[in-house]
Amino acid sequence: MNYRHHFHAGNFADVMKHVLLLGLLEKLNQKDKPYCYVDTHAGAGLYDLSLAPAQKSGEYLSGIHRLMQLDSSVIHHAPALIQRYVALTAQLRQERGKGWYAGSPWIALQAMRSQDRAVFFEMHPEVCDILRDEIRDPRAGVHERDAYEGLNAVVPPKEKRGLVMIDPPYEVERKDFPQLVELIATVYQKWPTGTYAIWYPIKDRALIERFEKKMMRTGIRRQLICEVCVWPDDTPVGLNGCGLLVINPPWKFADEADQALQWLFPHLRMTPEGGHAAVRWLVGE
Repeated sequence: MNYRHHFHAGNFADVMKHVLLLGLLEKLNQKDKPYCYVDTHAGAGLYDLSLAPAQKSGEYLSGIHRLMQLDSSVIHHAPALIQRYVALTAQLRQERGKGWYAGSPWIALQAMRSQDRAVFFEMHPEVCDILRDEIRDPRAGVHERDAYEGLNAVVPPKEKRGLVMIDPPYEVERKDFPQLVELIATVYQKWPTGTYAIWYPIKDRALIERFEKKMMRTGIRRQLICEVCVWPDDTPVGLNGCGLLVINPPWKFADEADQALQWLFPHLRMTPEGGHAAVRWLVGE
């Protein structure tokens, strides 16, 4: 899966990931103590969807474009988390223009407080330069670094609490993601109290089931699966759906995530039949 983010920015998977990221950070904000947010594959931070890469793929048309085209009365009755996400997107468009879309670094910094800190990894030099230009915030450190090496070096953070967002391009991760499982197991051993959110594509259900079994065999407790499939599992398209595996989710996050995804699904689904949205525990307490 060759993944340069500007081609995919604003698609249904991005919307799902960013809504849940916002929910996780808002839960962390409920305690006064500062936290650290680590984004392992940060990308450019902000994206102009009017430019050629996004226009070539057109994926945003079945993602953020659908949400922003909804009548305000529909959004008004959406879960509070959806309302806040749409409001942030509207804020960015007022500031930069209607073609702009926020990546996870920008969304995170909007949600974080003055006492919190962010660490952004991006290994592609040209993308990292854009990220530095777009994200000028004293709370954030931007590092041109491979996350498979860098993440292990920054956990546990000095704050002792926080969130790691792991969203690799799935260019080198083989089939059922063995490198990813190894990374998660390693950093969890160093920081078992951190919250981890791992985004993954769903193209082949059998491979996802093998990934889940590998994660279960790590012995890590409190693993929550959040999943949206906009196509039926057997549809031969590039991406049927996506998941976010959350380790150590904050209290009541599962309920809020389920409400958000159940609302999103009918607005993002690609066919009148099939597909689903689900939140379930892979491993409990």
